[in-house]
Amino acid sequence: MDIVDFLSDRLNEDEAAARKLLGDRSVSEAGKWYERRLLLECESKRRLLRIVESARQTALATMVRGTLGDTPQWIPESIEWTTKSLNALALPYSDHPDFEPEWLAGT
Repeated sequence: MDIVDFLSDRLNEDEAAARKLLGDRSVSEAGKWYERRLLLECESKRRLLRIVESARQTALATMVRGTLGDTPQWIPESIEWTTKSLNALALPYSDHPDFEPEWLAGT
């Protein structure tokens, strides 16, 4: 599984859990505040995920279009920081069965 797909799935699960709890009348106001905050965190992580993945795809496409030895210096650096960023976003889900251990590298 690709890390972007993994993260998207986890965010969908987090969002669904938060929405379910917000609809539960037995949840306290403090609990509802937390769940509303979780929804905002999911949205901010989705935005960050789109930004990082767009940068990663741009770097990869530029690398593929280039010729050997003609790769701009920013390409490997961009791939490195986007990979580290995605790995960092995946860290809270390290106990999930679909989590790949190599995503812990470089976080």
